[in-house]
Amino acid sequence: MTTRTEKNKKIQDEIIREEATKKFKKISKIFFIIFGSIFLIIMYGMYIGAKVVIVKEERIYENIDINYNGIKIVHISDLLYNSLNKNDLEKIKNQINEINPDIILFTGNIKKDNELNKEDLEILKNFFGSLNAKINKYAVLGNYDDDSFNTVIEQDFKILNNNNDLLYYKTSSPLEFIGFNTNDLKYDDIKESNNEKICLMSNPDKIDDILEHVNCNIIFAGETLGGEVKLFGIPIFDNHKYNKDYYQINNTKLYISNGLGNTINVRYFNHPTINLYRLTKIK
Repeated sequence: MTTRTEKNKKIQDEIIREEATKKFKKISKIFFIIFGSIFLIIMYGMYIGAKVVIVKEERIYENIDINYNGIKIVHISDLLYNSLNKNDLEKIKNQINEINPDIILFTGNIKKDNELNKEDLEILKNFFGSLNAKINKYAVLGNYDDDSFNTVIEQDFKILNNNNDLLYYKTSSPLEFIGFNTNDLKYDDIKESNNEKICLMSNPDKIDDILEHVNCNIIFAGETLGGEVKLFGIPIFDNHKYNKDYYQINNTKLYISNGLGNTINVRYFNHPTINLYRLTKIK
């Protein structure tokens, strides 16, 4: 026969079990929310933040010959191949060719610090060869690039290595494209001129040195990746002096690409970009 004391104890034990069950469910829910949120944030950074390439369009106003008015320049940088794969490159190629650019600029780093095998080289050669530009394509080396850079790119892009190229388009007044190897800067092959100068470099922090020797009107650079992660517009994983999208340095406009690849496999508030610029004559 069950006594009153035993009944009370059973009731108390049941209450304790119910409270413990409720507490466990509450803690489990909190952990599920926390770890689920962390998982979703990581997945977003890997598959949306780092993979969704946006096209950023902007006009550049310069005192150029009227024949260059409206020319479309596409600037890309930092493929860092192996952070991107063949399918990623196919999508990027389609995005660029849909723009139908007049000029394509590549400011270095086809790979990270890894070695490229024969299959990688073939994939990259096909990618750069399939990019369509109506007038010309220019490239400069990045800090990670080695001999494979020439193997991949020299058939389809004009490589500027501390030298220049005069581009004439429907006029006798050229645009002067100057490319700098920011791993080994030299100025011997660059002469003074009154041409509109469009300069290319990988490392934007070399601009102070370069502007002491060359009067660039416009500079396109890469390497920073925009910090890959930005909080309140401030790059987190980057220690470059120049790491924002745009700077006006005296009479020189400096445009820095976010790049296409990544080094930490995630991006937040800072998508990879294809930069489209329209040269526009000042009225």
